[in-house]
Amino acid sequence: MGHFSTFECFRPHFNALARVGYFKIVMRDIPRHKYMLHSAYRAVAFCLVLLYNLQHVVKVYKSRHSTDMIINVLFVLLTTLNTLSKQLAFNLRSRRIDRLIRVIDGPLFACSKPNHDQSMSQNATEMSSLLTLYHGAIFTCGTLWAVFPLVNRALGVDVAFTAYFPFDTSMPPRFELAIAYLTVLITFQAYGHVTMDCTIVSFYAQGKTQLQIFRYNLEHLVDAHDESVKIDGNLNCNNNDLVGYKDMGYEARERLKKRFVRCLLHFRQIVWFINEVELIFFEAMVLQFLVSAWVICMTLYKIVSLSILSAEFVSMAVYLGCILAQLLSYCYYGTQLKVESEMVNQSIYCCDWLQLSPGFRRLLLVLMERCRRAIVPRIAFVIPLSLETYIAVLRLSYTLFTVLDRK
Repeated sequence: MGHFSTFECFRPHFNALARVGYFKIVMRDIPRHKYMLHSAYRAVAFCLVLLYNLQHVVKVYKSRHSTDMIINVLFVLLTTLNTLSKQLAFNLRSRRIDRLIRVIDGPLFACSKPNHDQSMSQNATEMSSLLTLYHGAIFTCGTLWAVFPLVNRALGVDVAFTAYFPFDTSMPPRFELAIAYLTVLITFQAYGHVTMDCTIVSFYAQGKTQLQIFRYNLEHLVDAHDESVKIDGNLNCNNNDLVGYKDMGYEARERLKKRFVRCLLHFRQIVWFINEVELIFFEAMVLQFLVSAWVICMTLYKIVSLSILSAEFVSMAVYLGCILAQLLSYCYYGTQLKVESEMVNQSIYCCDWLQLSPGFRRLLLVLMERCRRAIVPRIAFVIPLSLETYIAVLRLSYTLFTVLDRK
């Protein structure tokens, strides 16, 4: 039976991105004409996203004398601009993402033991569940956003759209068409946005899983009786081999060195992988956290003035929950990655190093020195992607809210 494919952790994400035209089709053989049609579809999707953002920018300018209207528009516009920044990062740096995919599907990240399969399968299930949860949330939010203007219209309340239209939308069927247009586009962008978020989070989760596999390999580095840890051939332990150190014989020493070198290359690949993800999405992640603080603030400002029984209140509450969960996902898996990397030296110490010669122990000591520095994903190379940062963003949002509420 074959081992679990590492790319399966990402297949639902890249399929979903291709579905909405936010990224090209990857890891699938398709005819050239279908690839060209999908490229045209991606271009149309990008133009619609630009049009949607442009309509909101024009609305902000025309509403510049109304603070409440600007807030209503900005809390949507800032989110869609954040979506646009991630879409640009995915497509302008698609070659670098292709390289990430090749590394994910490469030999160093591949599963070779039952324990690896278990860790990778668990990660794939977790990432798929997270993606499904987000998709369910955005469809719920999109439905509510379509419902509350209709409810307000039925109750005789004036409905002001957050996007600019060059014609009067107060009369049917233009009113209903405007609602349909805005609902479809915001749901379309939200689907792409949360999928891109889950994909980036999956990169960090993959780093955590690879560190778990790396630690397992280190802990079983000297386990000569574990058939699954052998690099090649069979390690024949005769009576002479069992006397003294396990790396005394030439063949045994060479096999242990191969395992050690593979572990070293694996760790170096993990460090490169996380650094590359950080570089690819550098600007998008900076904008993500800046925008999130302001959007949370404006959503709170808007939600406190709504009736708790109104459809708009429910839609705003779901929207706020999505923003908070989006930010939490980054910080949670960033923390998990850091914690996992801090436990590497413990795994090195847990291997049966007493059975190794002093020369091989020195190699392990050098590796421990290399692994002392934890792998910490950062925003703008400074701010750690951690739960402490998440709390700091929430505090900043509340501070902005109190200032805005007083004014």
